Amino acid sequence: MRRHVLTWLLTAALLACAWMVSKAALPDSSTIEAFPATAQIGEETGARNLVVTVTDARIASRVSDAAGWTADGNWLVIDLEAAGAGEHGPSALSLAELTIGERTFSATERGTTFARQVLVTGVPRSGSLAFELPDDETRETGVLRLGIPTGARGEVLLDGVIDLPLDLSTLPVSSEIVLDENGWARR
Repeated sequence: MRRHVLTWLLTAALLACAWMVSKAALPDSSTIEAFPATAQIGEETGARNLVVTVTDARIASRVSDAAGWTADGNWLVIDLEAAGAGEHGPSALSLAELTIGERTFSATERGTTFARQVLVTGVPRSGSLAFELPDDETRETGVLRLGIPTGARGEVLLDGVIDLPLDLSTLPVSSEIVLDENGWARR
């Protein structure tokens, strides 16, 4: 009888250990996950294939560009300088997302923005990204994520991403912001 109890206790202990190992193991997608680099406004931050300096972050009720496009709403505007890095050729900044809680917002492609801007390795370009947000979201904190997807045969992989934590409630608010023209950075 004593031997049966010991066998059951040992089996239960091994099952508990196996359960803990399964919970501690990384998900299958972890081998292709991006390596995040955390940025701060005004500081140059590099990922494996991208270098970014976010120069300003503001909120406005109207945005416009030099070509005459305007839009009313609740806008977060990010001014930045970015360049490709590494041995890749020209690449587009096609990942520009703002995550607030469980919601993710993509940078608008309306007007003349920096969304999907082609970047050259080692030569920074500058411009503005604009995110249209619901009114209640400007009192929250969020994370701006920037990246250049890579991959072959239709795969979308992120080699490295740059994350910028933002407390939207502390950002300056303007009635209108004119988006920076896309161009070469003036360093």
